[in-house]
Amino acid sequence: MGSGLSASPEAAIGARPAYVYEPEAEPRSPEAERFDPPVWKARWVPERELAWCDFLHAARERLGARASQLERALWHGGLHCSGVPVDAENPPARVAAGGWVAIYGFVREPEPLALDPQRIFHDADGLVAVDKPPWLSMQRTRASFRGSLEDQLQALLGDRSLFAAHRLDRQTSGVALFARGRARAAELGRAFAERRVVKRYVACVSPAPREDTFEVRGYVGRAAHSSRFKFGLFAAPADGARASATQFRVGARCARGARLEALPETGRTHQLRVHLAAHGTPIAGDDLYGSPYAPRAPHAAPRVLLHAAELALPRAAGGTLRLEATEPRDLLEFVR
Repeated sequence: MGSGLSASPEAAIGARPAYVYEPEAEPRSPEAERFDPPVWKARWVPERELAWCDFLHAARERLGARASQLERALWHGGLHCSGVPVDAENPPARVAAGGWVAIYGFVREPEPLALDPQRIFHDADGLVAVDKPPWLSMQRTRASFRGSLEDQLQALLGDRSLFAAHRLDRQTSGVALFARGRARAAELGRAFAERRVVKRYVACVSPAPREDTFEVRGYVGRAAHSSRFKFGLFAAPADGARASATQFRVGARCARGARLEALPETGRTHQLRVHLAAHGTPIAGDDLYGSPYAPRAPHAAPRVLLHAAELALPRAAGGTLRLEATEPRDLLEFVR
């Protein structure tokens, strides 16, 4: 296994060990430490069927030093059996042999974030739009189903049929769109897939680009990283890579970098972050595609300074629905 992986003693449990990934210590902003702590992971294959109580006992022995964090990981919903999340409040009677067991747990408990109801700024025709705050995940993650924007919105509006119609990264702020019911969600999904939804983002970058307007095209696909999901930009089609394109325009420049607008033609995972990093102007605060966090560096920011400013989509009755979210203070302060 790679670095950061350790095996619990096989002799202690009389079976194949669990492989536990311990995240490496990396410099991170104080906000990242508060709201998005690193996640440890453990994986193994049960060699015999176990009753739930016996499974928990075996899991504690496999986790070794992380055993004390099992209960909290279960509370968050971080246990997965053969790829399916397990509800610890209604667990299975038995855990089958032969399938992967995976546990994801926070190194430290994240600080909870509550959605302010005033951030809900549109609710009509089966669509709900929210001005998403940074650090609140759109949907459940592998480590936790609790407290996501989707979950909180369902609770606030008393509607468990609400589904996210698109994706924004945890640190990204701005317009987040939800649909009431699966039929409306499927309809919106088709509109995004067919590029009938126009998206406008605002980002602060460091260093600034040389040009005032530029375009980035290429194929976005997975790139190697020791512990995190990361994507790269490829010049030619590659296995799993998909075509992408974004238009950029600089709105303001400052000593630290620039504020720019982005008009993505496609919607690939991490597209704007990948495109700007490939152009030599990574988004401020982006320690995955840019430089590591350093408190007084020009590129330093509490989070990835990316904001979904506007969505424009066709109305069912004709015309265009425009949804806009006010630019947050941290982006404005970057260029002052």
